[in-house]
Amino acid sequence: MSTHTAIAAVAKGQFDAIQVEMEKPGAGQVRVKVAYASLAAFDTYIADVGFGVAKLYPVGLGLNAAATVVEVGEGVTALAVGDRIMAFSVYEFGRGTGGLSGTIQELLVLRDFLCAKVPDKLALEAAATIPDNFVSAFYALFDQLALPVPAAFPASTPPPDHALPILIYGAGSTSGQYAIQLLHAAGYTNIVATASPKHHAFLRGLGATRVVDYASPTLAADITTGGEQMALALDTISAEGTLAKIAQVLKPQGAVALLLPIKDGDTVAVGEAAMHMAVPEGRNPFTPETKIVYVRAFTYYQNEYLKDNLMSKILPQLLAAGIIQPNRVRLLEQGTFKERVAVGLDLLRNNRVSGEKVIVKVP
Repeated sequence: MSTHTAIAAVAKGQFDAIQVEMEKPGAGQVRVKVAYASLAAFDTYIADVGFGVAKLYPVGLGLNAAATVVEVGEGVTALAVGDRIMAFSVYEFGRGTGGLSGTIQELLVLRDFLCAKVPDKLALEAAATIPDNFVSAFYALFDQLALPVPAAFPASTPPPDHALPILIYGAGSTSGQYAIQLLHAAGYTNIVATASPKHHAFLRGLGATRVVDYASPTLAADITTGGEQMALALDTISAEGTLAKIAQVLKPQGAVALLLPIKDGDTVAVGEAAMHMAVPEGRNPFTPETKIVYVRAFTYYQNEYLKDNLMSKILPQLLAAGIIQPNRVRLLEQGTFKERVAVGLDLLRNNRVSGEKVIVKVP
């Protein structure tokens, strides 16, 4: 069996370029040749502190791939050899079906429902920014927070609760950008976002009604202008400090969605800080009436509607219509394959990525 190169965490605090055997695609699967793959803060959690890994090394890095289909398995009808696709490689820690998990590798076997065709007008490096952020935002809003899925995007008529005050905390993040675009396309008209000032104009252009500086000393008052508390909130950072700030502006009977994991401190960069899959006991800043939902984007396909439609149908339609835009690209293409990944991980672990997605050219 032939091998190809992949970048993987091989021990706590260590990653390397390794050789991986690749099986043929099985029923409902495709094999793709990867051109670009993304890195996210989650990859530093795996590479640096072994988050969620236990003893399953090696663990592949990367969540998104932009690739070309080179082989299709039995029963695959929506994809064909030669199709350009983008994919969300849901983590199956260690060696999952068809080889190593993670997208930062030359070849990849994927389940077909995790793939979306790339519109002709969209560059592959831009396509690689989309799937994880898009899925996270859509799943959080239209499943976990239970907003109704519009019959079509853009919505022909606003939803009955279109003026519901919705807070996107950390809207300059890549997931935050998609949340704003999706809410705007669904007809919501009271979208409040927090971000650094350099992102304000851009986020208003995506559909935010108001954008406030997350570092403002009067943040709570800035968000609740006129005394209006937020009914719903999405925390794209999900750190101890951000939860406390959201709790100050959320209605007692409101709902908040937290993109996991929850970090100690106030940023997505963790270092040696602890991470949690629920608000730690004794540290919950919300009222007992507040609904807290924990967003595990890797499990979105447990919703049968989303499994059958989100990547394969909804995402391509939104892109083709220009309703959503890819994230800005921070392209890493210099040096060896491993060196590119090292640069990306360093940017992320030091919190030096803002409003853009780190994309690695493969190989």
